[in-house]
Order: sequence, then C-alpha cells, then structure tokens
Amino acid sequence: MKNPLLTALVFIVIVWFSTSFVVYYYEAAAKDHNIGSIEDAIWWGIVTLLTVGYGDKYPVTTEGRFYAGILMVSGVCGIAIVTAKVSSFFLERALRERRGFVDSNTLKNHFVICGWKEGMLNFLIHLLDSNPNIKDTDLVLVNAAPDNEIDKLHDIPRLKNVRVIRGDHFMEVNLRRCAPERAVKVLILADATPGPNGQKPTITEADARTIMTAMALNTMARGVPLTAEIIDSSMDQYLRLAHVNEIIYSREVSRLLLASATGGVGIANVYHELLSPQHSSFVGTKAIPKQFLGKKYSDLSAHFAANITDQTLIGILENAGNSHAAKDAALKRAQQTPNVAELVKNLQSVKALKFNNPIFNPEKDRVIEEGALAIVIEQRKEADSVAG
Repeated sequence: MKNPLLTALVFIVIVWFSTSFVVYYYEAAAKDHNIGSIEDAIWWGIVTLLTVGYGDKYPVTTEGRFYAGILMVSGVCGIAIVTAKVSSFFLERALRERRGFVDSNTLKNHFVICGWKEGMLNFLIHLLDSNPNIKDTDLVLVNAAPDNEIDKLHDIPRLKNVRVIRGDHFMEVNLRRCAPERAVKVLILADATPGPNGQKPTITEADARTIMTAMALNTMARGVPLTAEIIDSSMDQYLRLAHVNEIIYSREVSRLLLASATGGVGIANVYHELLSPQHSSFVGTKAIPKQFLGKKYSDLSAHFAANITDQTLIGILENAGNSHAAKDAALKRAQQTPNVAELVKNLQSVKALKFNNPIFNPEKDRVIEEGALAIVIEQRKEADSVAG
C-alpha cells in the first residue's frame, strides 16, 4: 500500500485480532488461565496493543507471554506511525495556513497581486490604507518570493490573513490557482524576485514577466480589470495588445516627478499629498449618477457644487474600467443607426477609443458618455485618517 497511515492501521488491526486468537488458543487450556473467552482475548489484545495495561486480563503460559511481547512491540511501532502521520497532517495544515496557501475554489471577489518587489510589505499596507473597502482577507498574492519573506508578511497583524499562491506568477498553471476570472481586479507588479542563481531580474526580464502574465490573463480573465506596472515605457505596446486597462510607468513617473520638482516650487509635494493615504485630501474616482449620463459636464459640475461638500470635481475619466466591457458597450452604441455611412464612421471612432482616458476641467458643454467616472479630490473622513 502506498499510504503509510492506512498500512499502519491495517497492520494494527491484523496483529490485534491474530494475536488475540493465538493467545486465547494457548490460554484457554492452561491451568488457572485468566483469558477464558474470545471476548476476553480481544479485550486483552487492544489493552496490550495500546500499552494501557489495565492488568485485569493477562496470559499465564509461556507461549501466551511470548505473543504478548510481540503484540506490545507491534503496538508501539504501529501507533508511532499513526501518531506521526496525524501530527504531520496537522503540522502541514498549520504551515499552509501560516503561509497563506489557499483553495482556489473558495476565492471570489478578491484582489489578485502578481509578482513581488522590494518594499512589498509597505506597499500592501499602503494599499489597504488607500482602499478602506479592501481587507487583508481579500488579497491573494501570486509570487515565488522566499519563505522567510512570506513569514515576515504574516508577522504583521494587518497582513496576517493575506493569502499566497506560491510559484512563478507568469506561469498559467499558477495563475489559474488564483481564480482570476472571479477577481474584482488584478495587479501585475514589475517583479523583482531573484532567480535560482540569486540574481535579480533585469529591466527587460521584469517587463517580459509582466507581458507574459498579461497575455495569459487576457484569455483567462477577460472581464476583469487588469492593471500592470512596466519599467520600460517602450514595451507598453505589448500590454495594450493584451488589453491591459491601466499601465503604470513606474520609471517614467519617477522621472516626471523629478522634472516637475525643478519647474515649480512644491509641485512634488502636491503630487505626494494627493496620493498619500495619510493626507486629508486625495485624488479618486467616483461613479456618476445615471441621470447625468448623456448630459453636459456643466450639469454634473453644478450637482457636485450644490450637493457634495466633501468632494471637488476636477474632471471625468472616459471609457473607464475594463476595456473589453467598454469596447462592447461602444460597439452597441455605434450600431444603433440604419445609415451605413454613419455606421462606418461610428465603428472607426470605436477603434480609436482611448480607455481610462482622463479629461481635466473639460469644456462645460462636453457630453458625459456611458462608462465615464468623475475625477474628484476627496476629503478623507476623520475616522479614515486616524485609521491610516
């Protein structure tokens, strides 16, 4: 048998009954015997096997004591195997829970983060600070980070329930384990996990991992918003082919911040404060009430000014969210005309659509199309500021 636990259990049962019958055979005919029935023999057998040693039944013959010794040794060996297997099961389970291993069948409405980078623990805490609606139980990481890094992650109380799927995040078999098709969003990081030789990946290697992951997710999680970080901005064309909704140009953003800091006093601080989860004001997007879809931007602006005191409208984000869904919606709108020439024109405009396109301070008469979000500077609630 390949299962050691099952083998040990079968061995224990066979030794128990066979030895009990053999001892009964010798004891039943002995003078002043103590084991006078099969029932007595079986009872004596299980007590001896488990080394309980009640002493109410015992063999008096030489043969009976010989087989009793065999039964005791067999019991110690068999029970030791059973105990070891049961202990290892619970130990393995505890280790799996400790390191966040998860059953993919239980995943739903979760946030997937592919890859690992320096400062990952601080990044995850900032993510939770910036998104109060996301809890650590919602986060599922897919990466090949060392075990000690995962242990450090779970040592932090706010991250102790983060679940981890171990393995290269750009491999399809590992991506399937995180059930990306049932996630609310997937974020691909510019991975900095060292290879087998201990060397960190180059910029090209890190971007290649991002592109491979995006290509795989494009077919696996077509309706899920996908965000990817890329270091070399010239590689973004491949992410667009994979229908990535948002591309984060990490190196270019750093360069732009530095350049902005030289051109105006305090500009870098403005950007930092608007993005920091610890500051009272931050930039975000909000859903636009349905009654303003198809209306002018001035109508929405007046609504915010008159009714919403903790948010300042600064623009709109057109064709927001998942690019597949936005494109499908645009195609449906484009086809709602019997005029062939107009239909061709509409289809060409769909092809030229820019997804997640921010328009700051648009013209007052600009029409708000379906799929747009409001870009606002929001005042963080006092409770949120304290929690951050």
